[in-house]
Amino acid sequence: MKAIVLCGGLGTRLGELTRETPKPLIPVAGRPFLSYVLDRLVEGGASELVLAVSFQWEKIRALYGSQWRGVPVAYSVEPQPLGTGGAIRHAMRSHEIEEAIVVNGDTLLDLDAGALAAFARDKAADVAMALKYMADTSRFGRVEIDQAARVLGFREKGVGQAGLINSGVYHVHARVFADSTDAAFSFELDVLAGKLDTAAIYGMQTDAYFIDMGVPEDLARAQYELPLPRPRPAVAGEGPAR
Repeated sequence: MKAIVLCGGLGTRLGELTRETPKPLIPVAGRPFLSYVLDRLVEGGASELVLAVSFQWEKIRALYGSQWRGVPVAYSVEPQPLGTGGAIRHAMRSHEIEEAIVVNGDTLLDLDAGALAAFARDKAADVAMALKYMADTSRFGRVEIDQAARVLGFREKGVGQAGLINSGVYHVHARVFADSTDAAFSFELDVLAGKLDTAAIYGMQTDAYFIDMGVPEDLARAQYELPLPRPRPAVAGEGPAR
């Protein structure tokens, strides 16, 4: 299972913090936020990590090199700004990837990526999205699905209703880009919303922990919520871990 991590955003909403630092490298609880993202992918079974990079990408390569926790790390460098869709397409084509888990380097969803991959294959999905329930979806917009979990549509941001949001974690098959050009395009607008009638796009609901550190208030929250607690491994004679 290969994973593509989108690390090319400029992070303008974080102001001076990202003027000299790629947004995923901003320290959170003593380590770069991206490290938490990569940890979860490795724990979920990723066999290769492809970092889709752009802005000051050499700083990312200098920190992560060619492997992370024993898993190979490769880089997909945008020749020019390609948008989210163009960045995913470029990474898949340049590394000959047929299907991959795709995540954002500035958001963390505590989900086993293997579960999303299994869901996608069960649905024969072109794209499977991980959907998180929120009491207030105004910041993210809402995703609507039918009883079979097929995505029906997207509702605009700014409306404070409960519902499912797009967590930015996907399982993507390369065939969804069959008619895409080399020009920049948005994965959210041109693929997810733009191909609802022609592509098999499904949403898997999850209650997993989620945070988007792309705005100052959530970056501050991440400082005390991360790292996430993990069950302590059982030790002989102590009984099961709690």
